[in-house]
Amino acid sequence: MTRSEEIDLEIRNQAVRLYPKCVALFELPMMVYTQIMMDNSTRKKPFRVSEARIRRTIGTMPEFQ
Repeated sequence: MTRSEEIDLEIRNQAVRLYPKCVALFELPMMVYTQIMMDNSTRKKPFRVSEARIRRTIGTMPEFQ
């Protein structure tokens, strides 16, 4: 698994986990971004992601179509 695939998988996992807590779908990318940044403090190699990449990844998920 490449680093890019690993990051996309983490975005998908966080999106599915945080979805029940968000009021509207447009809030989800910022919630996922915040959670990944908080988790980066415990990672040996932190994930470098942008909110735009998270929004793009969530947009391709069939769960949120």
